[in-house]
Amino acid sequence: MAYGVEIGKAIYSELADDAIIIALIGSASKIQPSAIYTASPTAGIYYDVLSVDNENTKTTRTADLAAVTFQIECFMTNYKDVISLGTNAQRVLDKIGAGTYNGVQLQSCVMQSQSTDFDGANKLYYMQTTYKARVVI
Repeated sequence: MAYGVEIGKAIYSELADDAIIIALIGSASKIQPSAIYTASPTAGIYYDVLSVDNENTKTTRTADLAAVTFQIECFMTNYKDVISLGTNAQRVLDKIGAGTYNGVQLQSCVMQSQSTDFDGANKLYYMQTTYKARVVI
């Protein structure tokens, strides 16, 4: 089973359950895996798993954790809104508590980096935020 890739279920459920995020983007249907768009994103949130590394802990002989690096991309038509959307997504995901989220058991989730830019071809501002999560296998 691809435990690390399952993180998408947790990301979606946590972002879609946040009233502030939904108010900013209009609908939970605007939270999608980045595979949905190629060169033409629309306003909303896209997420992508960048890497999955299995980890062994001292107590087991096999991997019992997956360190998952994932990225959230927030797109909006104006800069103020993309900052608001990105910081609210960070509020929801950064340092999320240990627990089970939409069937995915997380030990931790911490923001690693963040940047902003403008997509001139699509006339959208965007914020990329990278996180590292520890998924219990």
